[in-house]
Amino acid sequence: MIKELKIKLKNKKQNILCVILAGGKGSRLDNKGKFAEKLLNMSLLEHVYNRIIRQTNLVAINFKKNSPKNFNLNAKTIYDYFKEDIGPLAGIHSALKYASLPQFGSNNLVCTVPVDTPFIPLDLIEKLQQEFDPKKDDLVVSKSNNRIHPTIALWKSSLLIKLEKSINNNIRKIDLFTKDLSIATAEWECRIYDPFLNINNYEDLKTAENMIIKKIFN
Repeated sequence: MIKELKIKLKNKKQNILCVILAGGKGSRLDNKGKFAEKLLNMSLLEHVYNRIIRQTNLVAINFKKNSPKNFNLNAKTIYDYFKEDIGPLAGIHSALKYASLPQFGSNNLVCTVPVDTPFIPLDLIEKLQQEFDPKKDDLVVSKSNNRIHPTIALWKSSLLIKLEKSINNNIRKIDLFTKDLSIATAEWECRIYDPFLNINNYEDLKTAENMIIKKIFN
């Protein structure tokens, strides 16, 4: 059973779909899938979900097709459409395709976050939306510590057709897909910690555990 945090946010919830990209293998961990990796008493998926659900009620989780389905979450489960392993673009494609459904109406924006970033900022969606100019921007990417985080972004769902063409033309890297797009950035300071710390190995996991124990993140 997923434990939802009951903490009030100062920021109003956004009416924007957010898709958690949970298809990472975790090859430098135990290879069972990053989403299931435990960070203290919760999985990485639970940590990310608890921070996103406080920002929007429109949450979906993207898995690979062979991933387990027994997660008791208040979120739609969507699966990769492409059979081959094409990396993060598979999850982004699924997010854009899901966001293009009529049920989301004229709001053609979708936020994506990877499952291995347990300290996602609580103002993530709000700040990405603030930096988005619908007249000129195709997407807004997150930035911290002079680094761009391309999978933590706000996308126009209308990019779906372009992305499908790119994948069919063997484009597998996000930066190659986005190089000709109009991209804005939303930047966060790293005064004490990087809010986009991602978990790739056991050393990262230990760092994250210490951050939680010492309560040095918001």
